[in-house]
Amino acid sequence: WGYSPLDQITPGNVNDLRLAWSWAFAPAGPGSTGMQVEPIVYDGVMYIRHANERYSAHDATTGDIIWEYARDLPEEITSGEAVFTVHRGRGVFLFEDRLIGHSTDGMLFALDPRTGTLVWETEMTDYRAGQQPSGAPVVFNGAIAVPYNCSSWSAPDPCHLSAYDVESGEMLWRWHTSPTPEDPTHETWGDDPQVYPLASRRNMSPWQTPAVDTERGLFIFGIGSSAPQQPELAGTDGEWPDRLYHGSTVALDARTGDLVWWAQHHTDMWNNDATYDRILVDAPLTPDPPDALGVNPDITPGEARELVIGSFSKDAIFYAYDRSDGTFLYARPTAYQNVIQGYDGRTGAFITNPDAVMIADADREATICRENRQIPQGAYSPLTNAYYVPAFNGRCSVMRVRSLSPTLQTGYNTTTVRSAPNPVAHLGQPEAIDVSTGKTLWRLDREAPLYGMLTTGGGLLFSADTYRRFYAIDQWTGEILWETILNGVSDMAPITYSVDGRQYIAVISPGGTLGSSSHVGQLRARVPIGQRNVGHTLFVFALPE
Repeated sequence: WGYSPLDQITPGNVNDLRLAWSWAFAPAGPGSTGMQVEPIVYDGVMYIRHANERYSAHDATTGDIIWEYARDLPEEITSGEAVFTVHRGRGVFLFEDRLIGHSTDGMLFALDPRTGTLVWETEMTDYRAGQQPSGAPVVFNGAIAVPYNCSSWSAPDPCHLSAYDVESGEMLWRWHTSPTPEDPTHETWGDDPQVYPLASRRNMSPWQTPAVDTERGLFIFGIGSSAPQQPELAGTDGEWPDRLYHGSTVALDARTGDLVWWAQHHTDMWNNDATYDRILVDAPLTPDPPDALGVNPDITPGEARELVIGSFSKDAIFYAYDRSDGTFLYARPTAYQNVIQGYDGRTGAFITNPDAVMIADADREATICRENRQIPQGAYSPLTNAYYVPAFNGRCSVMRVRSLSPTLQTGYNTTTVRSAPNPVAHLGQPEAIDVSTGKTLWRLDREAPLYGMLTTGGGLLFSADTYRRFYAIDQWTGEILWETILNGVSDMAPITYSVDGRQYIAVISPGGTLGSSSHVGQLRARVPIGQRNVGHTLFVFALPE
């Protein structure tokens, strides 16, 4: 949810927040996108994955270090010379007496959380093959689900989500994000399977941590774009469903890895992805958004539904699906986008804006506006029944097809000719959406976007923006109640925790230039830059004792 029930810090006392402690990390090395991570805290101990494949445990009240563990990586990775090996540092998972992590060289491992001692490790994939573990692992019923990021160039094995035994590291199952010839959805790759056989289907990465439906035993997650991106090169017309399972949400049986349901949100000619956070909530539905892209006409008003919600793609469209079977319920836009025209309310079939279609014609250009959110997560609050989306109106792009060859073995097959202005003047556009109705509770039109979000039982929303400001915001009204200035752009979500009855708020600031973080590079023309890369800093705030 991105929600904590902790409620010691409230709108009435948040102005008393003070810095409790901080911790400086070593600067990120070559090939690093920084610390795209939220720490985790259990029993007074904070566990952190650093940018350079180091892991540490700290006293959560003072920051004093308890232990540190460093992975021994091949020199070609640490030097930044290895292809497609990026240090992303996206977190760890604590399960009973195991701290589970993965490293850039394709290894999965477990540490003893008390000492940092290595318990076991196993090789998941060859890092030279264009695949690497990405988002933080998650454990359910003894199975570790590991998200992967796969390259857009040729690789010997299609992309996948894999599960491993938490006690031994043994692989339990592997599910490929492209259907095998035995799967009925294989035909969505065109009439001639030899045009794009399974081995040639690239990217389609499930690179964010899955949500877990504990009642049904499901891993629910999103899948990114395919490469190349033009549907006609695979012999399809781009109509729904197209080249499954790219651009989709899927649900897998956590025990077996079998596919339970899928829902495709778009055909992806634009690197729109569909990988961002999925949030599982229960809520009554009477959807009536004024700018709906589609509403299921079979919804009984006021009927309680078990939902998977969120803004899944870069276009920041908000979706609600039934998480039991993937039934489409409704969708509505947030920030300005021009790639999706609408959805069939009953089937959930997407309707692509014809003006945004890039055909295999090197002279055809299309203006694409869909750069409206990135990796930093949104949040849900049960206090307001609202989803908070870190949307922004990023630059538009004039794009065209780069190659007409269906056998292209590298890249996405598209190129950006030039940037284009967004018709919306303000850049930042965080928004609170009532999940039941789809209507806007509040929206802030700002120059600087807000990024990762945290909601608390005290009625507050915590988030930082690209001007280095860190805010506490009223969940009901959007009023900014408190702010402080960090040493850099904090793009991931804050966390909150309690030790001995005292609530803390923690946030990591990358402390580098905006361009050093891959998902804020698009904003450089409209946000002041120039800060030096001085490494990352963890800031922890609390009320006075």
